[in-house]
Amino acid sequence: MKNLLAIIFISLLLIGCSGKNEFKFPIIKLNKEKVVKPVLEDREQVVEEIVEPIVEENEILESDVRKIAILYPSSKVGRYANSTINTISAFLIYNNEKFKLEAFDTYNENPMNISAQLELIKQKEFTKVITMFTKDGFDELNKLTDIEDIKFYFPLINKAEVITYNQNFIFGGISYEEQLNLLRSLSSGKNTMFYVKSYLGSKLKNIYEKTFFETGIVKEIERTNNRYKYIMNDERIKESTIILNTPIVKSSIILSQLTAFEVEPEKVLSTQLNYNPLLIKLTQPKDRENFYVVSSISKIDSFIEDYTKLLGSDVAYEWVDYSALVGANYFINENESELIKTKVIENQADYEQTLYKSTIYGFENILAN
Repeated sequence: MKNLLAIIFISLLLIGCSGKNEFKFPIIKLNKEKVVKPVLEDREQVVEEIVEPIVEENEILESDVRKIAILYPSSKVGRYANSTINTISAFLIYNNEKFKLEAFDTYNENPMNISAQLELIKQKEFTKVITMFTKDGFDELNKLTDIEDIKFYFPLINKAEVITYNQNFIFGGISYEEQLNLLRSLSSGKNTMFYVKSYLGSKLKNIYEKTFFETGIVKEIERTNNRYKYIMNDERIKESTIILNTPIVKSSIILSQLTAFEVEPEKVLSTQLNYNPLLIKLTQPKDRENFYVVSSISKIDSFIEDYTKLLGSDVAYEWVDYSALVGANYFINENESELIKTKVIENQADYEQTLYKSTIYGFENILAN
């Protein structure tokens, strides 16, 4: 019923049927056209058909319109960009705001491409930018000196990951170090860590080795062709605390294999990587006995959650979507709104780490018991 009401409400807003406002909200749509991509690393230009989000204005925008730009390199974080647009759109609609939302694609994090898109952002007078850069793109942006009048929010980067930054830079990345510190408090002292050799997997492995006093056994899980019988027959992992720094599908396989080979760990712990209801669908309740996961996502208003789901994002479980929501809220309300619990303190989103235990139906906050 709640979803039905949300659909009706959003539909009314998008066609301009608000009782208190005579304006019509801008409709964000996908405009498919031939465009020239920015200069690539090899200095060649590629012309192809891409989908670029634009804003169709129903009437002349007034001076109080909320303007937010999204700057992103599609070759690295394209899937996050669409979800971020959906999240911010839902938040602005919920807040009954007139808004203009436009995306600027640098394709990669080449400094020439970044500079070109920043010039467009300045020309269109955007002063608030959700910036979906990785550390490489941040480093290039941090070298520029003519961007003092623009506020940049980085959903993917934590302030602790950078050495220097401009005061108009705000960071929204979660702290895996804080998450692993919380998980360490549950450790029995005898530890085993499973990880996948990827950018994030290797990053978590390094943080784990600095955080846990007894690192114990570290086992790499291959992307394919794992000999799980051989892995599970290692006597050293029995009755240990297992830390999963693996993606959801790999984590689900590991949990099921622990059950199949009757390995009984003391506990199984995970970071934000596995705070997702998909894990519940892919495993049996017995697989998840003594499974704990930590999350930086705080509870939010159920209607905002519904709106974002209707538009294709998930602020309840996808931390990048939630980080984008925190950034949009800060740009619009700074720290004055109570809608979003996470505030920005000293240029960093101040996340509260919450520990959950797996149940038959999902995840339960252990402090709620």
